[in-house]
Amino acid sequence: MRKTLILGLGLLSSLLFILPARYIYVCKIMNNCAPATDHKVNTPSLKLMDGDSVILQGYEQLVFGPGSISPDLTINNQAYLDKLADYLKENPTKNLTVTGLFRKSEAGQSFGMYENLGIARANILRDFLVERGIDVNRISLDHASIEDENLTAPAQFDIFEARPADYDTNGGLVKTQFRFDNMTFSDANFEFNSDVFKPGTAFNVWADSVITFFDVNTDKTLSVIGHTDNLGTVQYNEDLGLRRAQSAKAFFESKGMEATINTSTKGEKAPIAANTTETGRQKNRRVNFIIQ
Repeated sequence: MRKTLILGLGLLSSLLFILPARYIYVCKIMNNCAPATDHKVNTPSLKLMDGDSVILQGYEQLVFGPGSISPDLTINNQAYLDKLADYLKENPTKNLTVTGLFRKSEAGQSFGMYENLGIARANILRDFLVERGIDVNRISLDHASIEDENLTAPAQFDIFEARPADYDTNGGLVKTQFRFDNMTFSDANFEFNSDVFKPGTAFNVWADSVITFFDVNTDKTLSVIGHTDNLGTVQYNEDLGLRRAQSAKAFFESKGMEATINTSTKGEKAPIAANTTETGRQKNRRVNFIIQ
């Protein structure tokens, strides 16, 4: 009896040591414990709309952990992606915009060549659809910040009619690709109303790969297109967009890149978001890089 009691006390002592030690290692050192306020909610509210028509509904929302760009896919999530891919295959004149959302607490976080986690998450979801046989050119990306720290609805899928290659919707909003060969960077790389180029971390990651690419593919060219919001005159914005494109070109030349670099401007004429909010205007103040 005494021996059993001693063994029991020894086991209890070991557990009292192991459990705190495991918590310190997993949560504090490896940073793999989600905060208590972050509940993984997988509600059946994910849908797909095509205009006023409901194409898919009642599917579980995707779940992205804090700082993560990859969702924890359930069987139900996989089924949604399968059905979405089937719909696009059955409707070749339709295209898709995937909008990735990120928490306010995740603002300022970039991932690789993507300036924020919203774009990175949207790109992962695009990859899932490309794996299901959808042409990457049919999928554009967007991003937005959200107040909901639980991120209960982290992505949106919107069908739109196919447009020309540049996705110019004849007076509507242009669609962005955020691909290696058709990349867009916001005015975070410029001071407000300035053409002085100050590349951020995401741009530098992408630029390093571009320079390496052109070392091997000497027959390719790089087109740099400057864009602005609609504040100021049309002529001023045309000039500002061009100066920003030229500043980005000078950056590559300073790195010794010898490829042909063409610059142009669309000023305020090709918005990707409404100019009625600061968030929309910030998206429109951008530089687009196209490898051809």
